[in-house]
Amino acid sequence: MKAAEGQRVGVRNLDAAYARRAALATDVLFQGKWKIQILCAMRSGPIRLGQLARIIPVASKKMLTQNLRRLEADGIVVRKDLTDLVLHIEYDLVDSAREAVCDLLDHMVRWSDLYLESIAIEEE
Repeated sequence: MKAAEGQRVGVRNLDAAYARRAALATDVLFQGKWKIQILCAMRSGPIRLGQLARIIPVASKKMLTQNLRRLEADGIVVRKDLTDLVLHIEYDLVDSAREAVCDLLDHMVRWSDLYLESIAIEEE
């Protein structure tokens, strides 16, 4: 009987640890209004702040910069200063995170499609 109880406690601990890791990932990647749009814009490669501002015109450059700095501090984005004569700074996904972040974004889009499909079926 004790073994079974011990296994249940272990499962609860495993679920709690899983939930903590999921919450951490959510905080790092999704906390902030513009992070998803920024990450989506970086899927195809490095991007400059001005380009981001044109892609996401409703976000101020200040807010984009704050989100970029936070993503940089979290180790998701790298800031590359390519200044020679003209100020040229690019932001890009860290190589070690690129595949995982892109896979996560792809998965979220697939889930969203399924979810929207299920809502449309329910409304009929």
